[in-house]
Amino acid sequence: MLPDTARARAAKQQKDLARVRAERDDLRTQLQLMARVVQVLEIENHQLEETRSQLEAQLASHTAVADFSRRRR
Repeated sequence: MLPDTARARAAKQQKDLARVRAERDDLRTQLQLMARVVQVLEIENHQLEETRSQLEAQLASHTAVADFSRRRR
């Protein structure tokens, strides 16, 4: 049988262990959420880059048409 101090220490260690495990689980959940946010932001960034590229191409083609129509006059 354990003395009261050893029993109290063991109980405290069990309590601390449970707290640390809960913190670990919470941090893991937060990390997974942050990873998902980063993934979504990377996808959105890629889509914005594609849209910008398309808009620049459209602008270039409209500018070329405008330049061509000015030259004919």
